[in-house]
Amino acid sequence: MTTPPKASVNGAGNRPEPKVKAAQRAIQREKRWRELTAGIRAIASEMKRVTWPSREEWISATMVVVGLVVVVALWTRFVSFIAELIFKTSS
Repeated sequence: MTTPPKASVNGAGNRPEPKVKAAQRAIQREKRWRELTAGIRAIASEMKRVTWPSREEWISATMVVVGLVVVVALWTRFVSFIAELIFKTSS
């Protein structure tokens, strides 16, 4: 058997008063804002510690990536060409 809810001063049952809810929401917003700003500060601090590559390193890494893409594209085309030859002659 359950007990009925206690009546509050304003007769709203167990619900908190509207001013209390507004204050709680304001506290939650402030907490989220502090967490967000702390996170952004942590990111900025970490980005300052990163050892960024030089321009020459960026260029050489980009050339390696472009070269690998070309090699994989040619390999895929070659395998596709062989597969076409095999399946055209068998049908």
